[in-house]
Amino acid sequence: MSDSPSPMNKFPEIPADSHARQDYILGRPPRIPPLPEEQRTERQQELVKRFGTLVIDGETYERDDKESIEILVKSPELYAAHMAVADIIFRQGAMSLRHRELAVLRLAWLSQAPFEWGQHVFLAKKCGISSEEIQRIIEGSQSEYWSREERAILRSIEELHFDSMICDETWEDLASFLDDKQLIELPILAGQYKTVAYYQNVLRHKVPKGNEGLFAR
Repeated sequence: MSDSPSPMNKFPEIPADSHARQDYILGRPPRIPPLPEEQRTERQQELVKRFGTLVIDGETYERDDKESIEILVKSPELYAAHMAVADIIFRQGAMSLRHRELAVLRLAWLSQAPFEWGQHVFLAKKCGISSEEIQRIIEGSQSEYWSREERAILRSIEELHFDSMICDETWEDLASFLDDKQLIELPILAGQYKTVAYYQNVLRHKVPKGNEGLFAR
């Protein structure tokens, strides 16, 4: 076992006032308005149509956040490239659904990202993660509830979020149950969903009906 120090002891406290945080992000209109259909190029309209549905683990869903798409297609090729990564994760991801959603939810909570947190509470429940477990994700890897594997997933996200690194001890724990493909996927997954948290927060994307943001359980 490596003696490399974990950054856990320098993790700052996450803001406790979720009401203020959510109001700051969601209580005002989006910073960039959606692109009206009559102003879209052929390429932009194609992307709005293509990404209006989402395939998640073999199931097709009508997206209820189409206004977000209508904003992001203002940068069509960048958005298309971003969604290509998401498509690989959803269709060809090597990590288990449970591990993936534990990772994304921990990242969304640490990022205090209402849209991402609320959407992934819904997805987590689809793959069998309970409301009680979702509450424990807020507590993080230090909760006694988690298995050794699940604790390693959560701790790796905490370390990536605060230190942009996974320490040797955590890496050894991960490598005991993840293969090389999964180990490569994990930090890319974290980066992808940190990007989502960034733009959803910064652009103040409105949450769809039924998304309770940081209060979702």
